[in-house]
Amino acid sequence: MTKTAIATLLILIAAVTPAAVQRESPLGTWRLVSYHTETPAGIKTFPLGEDVDGIAMYLPNGRVSIQFMRKNRPLFKSGDAWRGTPAEESAAFEGFFAYTGRYTIDAASSRVTHHIEICSAPNYVGMDLERTFSIAGNRLTLRTPQRQLGGQTSSSTLTWERID
Repeated sequence: MTKTAIATLLILIAAVTPAAVQRESPLGTWRLVSYHTETPAGIKTFPLGEDVDGIAMYLPNGRVSIQFMRKNRPLFKSGDAWRGTPAEESAAFEGFFAYTGRYTIDAASSRVTHHIEICSAPNYVGMDLERTFSIAGNRLTLRTPQRQLGGQTSSSTLTWERID
């Protein structure tokens, strides 16, 4: 192979690799399409309702940020964004989930592990949360293993659509 052919090949690899890697990995920004849980008996529930919204960002530097919520959560009647009644604050917390930290990918097993640094649920801070992932077209599906959530054993499935 000539030096020109090698140089051309290297340029093509450099130009194609980021897009190819992005198509086959969670790298990028995603909007939540659906979120549900399922028990081992096959009972499906929608913890935040069927009308959800959220953003997941997987950055090339190994950082992840995920947040999702029930759409149209009620505003605090006081108008103070930091102070509601105990019932309003409870509903706001129960209708929103977010975390950020680092992530690692095991491509061979289609697993991504989120290494949680900050989380709306205090028990998750410092934990590693493993998910399987699959990508089909512009959709990313994340699935959790079975675990205790809301007082019952279930796994969660979150489907995201690529926006960047």
